[in-house]
Amino acid sequence: MIKDTRWNSRLILLFAATALLVISTPPSDASTFDVRGMVPVADRNIRTGNKMLIEREITAKDKHEENMREQGRQGDDTTATEDDGVLDVNELPVRYDEAQLWRIYNISESMSRRRNMMPLADILESKYGGTVWKENSKFLDVSIEKNHIKAARAFLENQNLMSEVLNSNIQELIDQESAIGVNMTQSEMGQRTKKSARSGIHWKDYHDLDTIYAFMREIRGKFPNICRLYTIGKTAEGRDLKVLRISENPKEYKKIWIDGGIHAREWISPATVTFILYQLMSKWQDHPEYIRQKTWYVMPVMNPDGYVYSRKVNRLWRKNRAPAKRSQCLGVDLNRNFDIGWSGYGSSTNPCSDTYRGESPNSELETDAVVKFLSKRKYNLESYLTFHSYGQMVVYPWAYKAVKVKDAGVLQRVANTAVQRIEKKTGQIYRASVTHEVLGIAGGGSDDWSRAALGTKYVYTIELRDRGQFGFVLPPSQILETAIEGYTVVDTVAQAIQ
Repeated sequence: MIKDTRWNSRLILLFAATALLVISTPPSDASTFDVRGMVPVADRNIRTGNKMLIEREITAKDKHEENMREQGRQGDDTTATEDDGVLDVNELPVRYDEAQLWRIYNISESMSRRRNMMPLADILESKYGGTVWKENSKFLDVSIEKNHIKAARAFLENQNLMSEVLNSNIQELIDQESAIGVNMTQSEMGQRTKKSARSGIHWKDYHDLDTIYAFMREIRGKFPNICRLYTIGKTAEGRDLKVLRISENPKEYKKIWIDGGIHAREWISPATVTFILYQLMSKWQDHPEYIRQKTWYVMPVMNPDGYVYSRKVNRLWRKNRAPAKRSQCLGVDLNRNFDIGWSGYGSSTNPCSDTYRGESPNSELETDAVVKFLSKRKYNLESYLTFHSYGQMVVYPWAYKAVKVKDAGVLQRVANTAVQRIEKKTGQIYRASVTHEVLGIAGGGSDDWSRAALGTKYVYTIELRDRGQFGFVLPPSQILETAIEGYTVVDTVAQAIQ
């Protein structure tokens, strides 16, 4: 009996100690940061591209301090995680469920009657969670999140502003874009049903950066005598900036520069530039002299970091991914960072803005690399062609001021020819004009810089499809025809260069 009593006492003590240990010990993972446990944040001062922030970007210092506090409470030896930079948010893709895309009309006339008010775009961004897609003198395209729709609509009605809904669920648009591309180009296991090149590139779907760079290497490998592949710099996240030169006589032939992907969310731009590259090289010997007797510089993706981020995390991200010195917001609008009208109208000093122009002209690694590369090759540089979306326009300088270049008549005639040829080929209507008249005034653009700094004559920004129905999220079924339209502009400009 004494032995049994002692055993029972020991058992009771053991149970009590275990209970106390369970009560007093925190969960085993309390010292680690769990992404799944994050509470979505809507901070009006911090936005990731085109959506109010739903993931908080945490610096290494913040994480270290949090870990130290947890360790102090637990008294254990848990160390900080190895991630010593901005939080990797690949597991938290930004979603746009039931966010709507609106087009608002007569904004200039309406807001001019209200002198002391902020610009309409700024009001919608700061007060109603809006994100500007496209803005000009005639209309404003802006996406509004679900929880702000009622208030934003009431505001517009109060201001007597007319609007229409271009799309009632942006996330559905994004999901459809992805599904259509997969259905057109892949089996369920991810095997391509048809390839146009060993790299796997084709124009039934949008491709990742690795595929685009593999295609450039493939072209260089097939045409080693006339192609040279440059790495002209690195991005903030360490990615290569690649340019392919094509020329039978680079010292003598006149030069044409082509770039795409300066804005990450404009996926149709790199797709079009890679198609142009394919068209140039697939039948090189069959091209007329005005194509073959040129030196071509082709840069499909000027903003690799942003493009990768757009594909993996935030479909509507616009800027690069460079960290700001005085803000947790990331990214600079590279097309506001060139040294031409840099501090003027059309850009922002706020690092959280989609049009943030950076700390100084050419402050960004991407901008600086392009500037240095082309400045050394400005002799015989006759054309600078930069591809964007959307709007279906072929426009020329100036953008940073409301003035036309002296030879605007020549540029207008070539642009007119290009848009006429596009209409005959695909039936699509493009507009030819000076930039500031149709897109408004904005400084820091690569097109204006190439004209002013390099003396390049045939400078055009090509705004590809569409006119707003899909905007940046153009269905893959439209890639090929859009790319043909882009190549039509290139062919027309090349023919105009004597």
